[in-house]
Amino acid sequence: MTKKLLTQSALTRKVSPVVMLFWSVLTGVLAILLVLQVYEFRKEFAYLQDLKRAEVDYGVTWGQLLLEQSALTQPSRLEQVAVKELTMYAPSSNELVIVKP
Repeated sequence: MTKKLLTQSALTRKVSPVVMLFWSVLTGVLAILLVLQVYEFRKEFAYLQDLKRAEVDYGVTWGQLLLEQSALTQPSRLEQVAVKELTMYAPSSNELVIVKP
């Protein structure tokens, strides 16, 4: 019976207004900090997604540049440019000069 009375008296005991104010302010501050933390997380996550998107774009550009480089450095392409733009030609056997060391 005494345990029951102690439990009931502990439940019915009034809490000091200062303690209530303290816990209310603490809860409010923690709620604001939580909102700020979630905001920072979302901002950083959006930045990470932008970086990943840029990485994919750079990968595509790199592949296109490699294809262009391989097309421009093929021997047949070099020969065409030499003949058309530089008016070069393969020398005939009469024009060849062999130099011995």
